[in-house]
Amino acid sequence: MTKTTKNPPLIDWTAGHGLLSGTLNGTAGALTVTALGHSADMPATWALAAGAAGALGTLAAGLRRRLTVATITFRGACWMAAGGWSSWALAHGGPWQWPEIGTLAVAGIAAGTLGAAFAAHEEVEQAKRAHLLLIGARRQLAAEWTDRIRRVCSVEVTVLGVEHWPSGAGYTLEIELPEGGTTRRAITDRAEGLGSDLDLPDGCGLQVMPGISRRRVLIQVTTKVLADELLFSVEEIESTTTVNNPIPVALLSDGARAEMDLRQASTIVTGPTGSGKTNWLHTLIARLDQTNDTLVWVIDLNGGSIGLPWLNAWRDAQLGREGSRWADADIPVPGVDWVASTVEEAKRMLAAAVRIAKARKVAYQDAMRDANDDKLPVGPTVPEIVIIMDEGAEVAATREARAVLAGVSEVVRIARAMAIRAVISVLRVTQDVMPDPLVRKMASNRLATGALEDSELGHLFGWRALRAEDSFSGKGSVLVGTEGKQPAKARQSRIKPDVIEEITALTARRRPALDAPSLEAAGTDYTDRWLLERCGHLWANAEPVTTPAGPVAPAAPAIGGTTAAPAGGWKATAGWDKPAEAPLDDLESIWRLPSAVEPVVTPAGTDWADPSTWSTGRKDNAPEPPGAKDAALGLLREAGPEGTGASAMERALKDTYGTRRPVLQGWLKAWVESGDAVRIGEGSKTRYVHRDHAPDA
Repeated sequence: MTKTTKNPPLIDWTAGHGLLSGTLNGTAGALTVTALGHSADMPATWALAAGAAGALGTLAAGLRRRLTVATITFRGACWMAAGGWSSWALAHGGPWQWPEIGTLAVAGIAAGTLGAAFAAHEEVEQAKRAHLLLIGARRQLAAEWTDRIRRVCSVEVTVLGVEHWPSGAGYTLEIELPEGGTTRRAITDRAEGLGSDLDLPDGCGLQVMPGISRRRVLIQVTTKVLADELLFSVEEIESTTTVNNPIPVALLSDGARAEMDLRQASTIVTGPTGSGKTNWLHTLIARLDQTNDTLVWVIDLNGGSIGLPWLNAWRDAQLGREGSRWADADIPVPGVDWVASTVEEAKRMLAAAVRIAKARKVAYQDAMRDANDDKLPVGPTVPEIVIIMDEGAEVAATREARAVLAGVSEVVRIARAMAIRAVISVLRVTQDVMPDPLVRKMASNRLATGALEDSELGHLFGWRALRAEDSFSGKGSVLVGTEGKQPAKARQSRIKPDVIEEITALTARRRPALDAPSLEAAGTDYTDRWLLERCGHLWANAEPVTTPAGPVAPAAPAIGGTTAAPAGGWKATAGWDKPAEAPLDDLESIWRLPSAVEPVVTPAGTDWADPSTWSTGRKDNAPEPPGAKDAALGLLREAGPEGTGASAMERALKDTYGTRRPVLQGWLKAWVESGDAVRIGEGSKTRYVHRDHAPDA
């Protein structure tokens, strides 16, 4: 890995003096001014007047800055002492005599020592003053909110505390509801009214959150929209974490971190196009790469775009690409362990995940017994697998692609205990995008990067008091909900491609390898995942990797589970990079369209009040089995006076003769016309009786 050259430190000329530099500067200044005055035969009284003027200036500046009396007095005394020493030195032969120099040195040391004490005193007093002002401001704010809640919600509450956020974007109120059964909903239902009464700016809002008890309520008020981007910090990735601990995914409005448990729970992230879903998924991959016990698999049927930035640094290092900053770097594995950009590859991945889950249940029984846990202990030797699926709309677009979502659903259902989790990104959580509601119900981690309608948030977080216009404030704003709790407003970090490559190079050596039982269960679907026949379409120019000459050997896992290229280099699938044939001319394609389907004519003899006469109108060209009609007539005779119908006759004849209901309906109708049977009843109660058992027989 190459390191970027750091800029040399810059000198801040606007910074104030410290204790030592200030003492030396004051002492040297007094000596220099006195020496100049002595050389110019300045009267001694002028030096004393200059010291008095400095003391008066210090007094005025201290009063303007609201300094304490002790500090103002000390600084004025220093000026008077300097003026008095200078006047004495000028009156007794100049400053370069030993008594004058010694006196100045002692005065400087005393001033520096006392200055440290007075500086500490001033800091304490200013902190007290700021605290008192803050208490006063909080008391005023508490009184305003007590009156506001009484006016808007008709509830008499007690404000217990006010905490301003470090970001400066708002504050949090803690209130206590009165006795008598008043619930939190009395405040929640009027949250919009409280925001209107407060006259918050557009994009700001307030959220009502549960407190430590039923009568405690937290009101988070956003008063300012933060427009600045929150850049992802690469320095944090240098420390190694574990997926067994919650993963930080965003920064809450109050300055705390929003965290998700990816060891136990699956995740859904939703939001319209351009709202930052893919950016958030990249930050999640970065956090998972920060661990040493997680493998990231990616499904993106939109060209595999989310996985490509995590492959670039690794591929440049493997190829030694000229001009790339990673050409000479040691990057043994990519940032993601597997990328599926086609339906076939996604099916391979999900089938391998299911096999791994089932194999682990058998292979690690002793490990779970030793840990006294019904879940697989996860570590660098037995890593967790997190499958990230982007562009859920693409997965639900076709019947074949929906099979991919069915595979994800199976992984979500059966693989939690065996450390295989899923993160699914969709435009909306409605059925047109996510046909299987089980995926949404079993994902306890939920995040929204935006919403166009309030109903979208209702489908995702439950029907709470959430409004789309009040839930997202500025660029990178998200809603984070975990374990069914009220979602909280937060901001995601912006991560750029160069940062992704830095993280790939930084974390490559800590990536775990797939454990032996899982590797055996996954088979060649996993070990051959980086052959160009499988992944060559991910790059515009699929360059083969140079390998030593020798006999062709089966692919074997390298460091971190990456498959080594076979001898002779990687070979792209034949024709994958060739352009498709040009489509037919539009006019010609119109002439080649199939003829229009003629309208269906209702068959003659159809009685829409009698379902037994309904038919599709298609001709049944299948020959009648021999004896089927006689057997049907025998069933009609055996039914006696109670009679029978086409459905019952079909159940009796289909196994032996294969006769279906439409054929039987035609026979029954013909027998009624010929007098061999009698029709009794109407609609669904219609039945047919043989003429031998007819009521008038």
